[in-house]
Amino acid sequence: MICSLVSAYAFHPTLAPSTPKIAHRSRAAVADLAAAKSALFAALDGAPDRGLAEYEDYQTPAWVSAVADAVDALQPLDPSRGDWMVDPAFSGSWLLAYTSSPTFRRNRGLSGYETFVDGVETPQLVMELLPRSKLSFEEPLDDESAAALATHFRLSDDEPPESVEIDCSWVVGADDSLRLTFSAVRVGSKTLEPVNAAAQGKDVVDFDADKAIRVLEVTRPVYVDNDVLILRALTDAFFVWERAAFELE
Repeated sequence: MICSLVSAYAFHPTLAPSTPKIAHRSRAAVADLAAAKSALFAALDGAPDRGLAEYEDYQTPAWVSAVADAVDALQPLDPSRGDWMVDPAFSGSWLLAYTSSPTFRRNRGLSGYETFVDGVETPQLVMELLPRSKLSFEEPLDDESAAALATHFRLSDDEPPESVEIDCSWVVGADDSLRLTFSAVRVGSKTLEPVNAAAQGKDVVDFDADKAIRVLEVTRPVYVDNDVLILRALTDAFFVWERAAFELE
């Protein structure tokens, strides 16, 4: 569970990016990396939270191209050089700062409950990289959202959910992709499984919400260091994560 209030979270670390793995880089390369990261943070500061503002395709806001350009500039400077799966930085807790994914924007989050259940808001997404190739996502809930989901799932009033939790495992897929297998979605005492478990007679995620979580099913980590992780989907949509200043319990 998240160990502090939702409102206490902050998306951005200080704009003094660290420069890991600099032992084999020239001073010019280190300066280029620092400048590119600062440019990304500046672009994120000019964008709405997670990039989820609605806009018409023919009236694309300037912040959309600003963030995309900053990501494109940073990607070739990836300190992991494509070996993200063995990089020590590929671990711990990450907070989603921005995504260009139209699907994620339409669903207002990973679980999709903000779109599919009245009264629910999921304004933050935390990803936790765990030992033994396990991975979890968590969307913290405020009191109103917890009550709405408790009603939706007919949960006990004595145990309102604190968050939506999504359990996964991961493997390295084709082209060094990060391929996720979703095992469960948990909302308080309610545990749902992906729809392919329906034949087992278990509670399952409804079709629309199940589709929502699959927006991150296959991505490729194109940049990772101690501060920033960028995942790019097969659709070329990208997800920018920042190192969280807290750990999940």
